[in-house]
Amino acid sequence: MDRKIFFFTLILIGQLCFSQGKAPSTIDNLRTDSEVESFVRNGKFGTSGRYSKFILKTVQSFTKNTTGISDKLKKAADSLGVTKSFYKGDFDHNGLADLVFIGDDQSCQGGSPDTNETSSCNSSVSLILDFGNHYTVTSVKPTYFDFAIPLVMTIEGKDYLKVITEETEGDPYSDQYKLVSKILDYQFDGLVEYHPNPSHHSIQKIEFTTDMCYGTCPVFTLKLNKSGSSAFIAENYNFFKRDDPDFEKKSHKAFKKGEGTFKTEIKKADFLNLEILLNYLNFTELKEHYAVHWTDSQTATLIITYDNGKIKKVEDYGLSGTYGLKRLYNLLFDMRFNQDWKK
Repeated sequence: MDRKIFFFTLILIGQLCFSQGKAPSTIDNLRTDSEVESFVRNGKFGTSGRYSKFILKTVQSFTKNTTGISDKLKKAADSLGVTKSFYKGDFDHNGLADLVFIGDDQSCQGGSPDTNETSSCNSSVSLILDFGNHYTVTSVKPTYFDFAIPLVMTIEGKDYLKVITEETEGDPYSDQYKLVSKILDYQFDGLVEYHPNPSHHSIQKIEFTTDMCYGTCPVFTLKLNKSGSSAFIAENYNFFKRDDPDFEKKSHKAFKKGEGTFKTEIKKADFLNLEILLNYLNFTELKEHYAVHWTDSQTATLIITYDNGKIKKVEDYGLSGTYGLKRLYNLLFDMRFNQDWKK
């Protein structure tokens, strides 16, 4: 065989193999409710067996006893054609199929005043992401007490999740709700609102403060400076191992254990990551106040100094103002332990 023909044949074979893409993943091969249920129940997602008794459900099959699901949401699901209990898409854009599923992990029991019967009152909408060598799972619901109808949509050839949720109009304790739709993007290791045109502000300082709740919420202040010394002021409940079975018993006796004021030079890469996230969220357009519709929660106050002295302040009762803010809060909570703080 002529050498040129031989090498041309090799190149052609390589291109054909590449065009076939990767072999179907485990999620690709899931077809039925029973297959998805088995995958969810037997999966190792680092959630301490939370899904071991999981039951798939459609939005329409939840009862009135279920937390967060109203007739308005059921009607919306019907009109949008969301009649299945699971959907697939590549939501982290890595070429592997991911799984969004709806159902009940049976972690909540409630009773009906009409029948005196006990039934599950929990709803779950979760997303399993396939990273090739491991899976991770994250909740799609805005809060534990609220529901989200998931829809798969495509923007410029990429898959995204669109969610329909209910929000109160004005007063968080009002019983007047409106339907709200948001497009979610998997960024910064979590779900955040999709913003195709993020801002480009220069952030000099991030101050984050939490207060008490009815329980053992960590109370602390972070004063993070892009350049210069930063401070972590730990007040209560910052240094407990919450997986300790005797945690609650110990916590009220030593809630100030290890607390104090700590200082360090923040790692530049970590501050930059916070800056990129805040700009992706278009932080200057966030509301000044957010609040959940229940009591005894914790309030977080976020103060951002940017563009040579401008100030943006956000108060968030319940720490659930937006998907992006929740992701930011997780990163800020982690900053208490992933920096080289000196007391």
